[in-house]
Amino acid sequence: MSATSAPAAHQRRLLDVQALDTRLAQIAHRARSLPEHAAIAELDRTERTLRDELTAARTVASDVEREAVRADTEVEQVRARAERTSARLAAGGAAAKELQQLLAEAEALTRRLRSLEDAQLEVMERQEAAAEAVERAEERAGAVAADRAGLVAARDTALQAARQEHEQVGAQRAGAVSSLDAGLVELYERVRARQDGLGAAALAGDACGGCRMPLTGTFRSRVASAGPDDVVQCEECDRIIVRAGEPELRR
Repeated sequence: MSATSAPAAHQRRLLDVQALDTRLAQIAHRARSLPEHAAIAELDRTERTLRDELTAARTVASDVEREAVRADTEVEQVRARAERTSARLAAGGAAAKELQQLLAEAEALTRRLRSLEDAQLEVMERQEAAAEAVERAEERAGAVAADRAGLVAARDTALQAARQEHEQVGAQRAGAVSSLDAGLVELYERVRARQDGLGAAALAGDACGGCRMPLTGTFRSRVASAGPDDVVQCEECDRIIVRAGEPELRR
């Protein structure tokens, strides 16, 4: 039991300060525990995954686009050569040996052109599939970004409300503390810092309202005999026990 003393009325009002401190802690906890925090973190992870998927999809699309350009170029080159060869055949006047060579070349070019056109068609199909994959990835990324923006707005609104409430309660606390005995407040703050934010509690029957441990033995007698202005601290948890308003303990 501390030898510190403070007016009994101040000790009673200390419980009001404690109630305000508890409320401030609850507001802070509520702000930290908003469901939007976890939801935004989850969407952040999803966004990172989608960015990787979109980068991969765009890389594939870019590679296929280059293949398509090469395929188009090769088809046009072989088609142009085949057309020149056909024109020479149509012009006639070639010697028999040259005619045979032109015919063989035309047949080879026809086969080559058919093969290149088949490959061109396959590249075009892959090009279309790659473009669709990019579009799907962009749509998913856009939807996630929209969801995240909505959650961020809701979170910010909730945090602003919590800040305003915290400021209001903080102002009430400041006013309540300013009228209390300075030594009592100093002791309360020290204890509160050590005891998870609970520095004072009312006497609950014959038990400490902070740790709920019953007052027994010599300590119980000392509490019962303490004067109304004596500041009593629990021998178990060290919290200030506010006795004012409680029936006297039987010694």
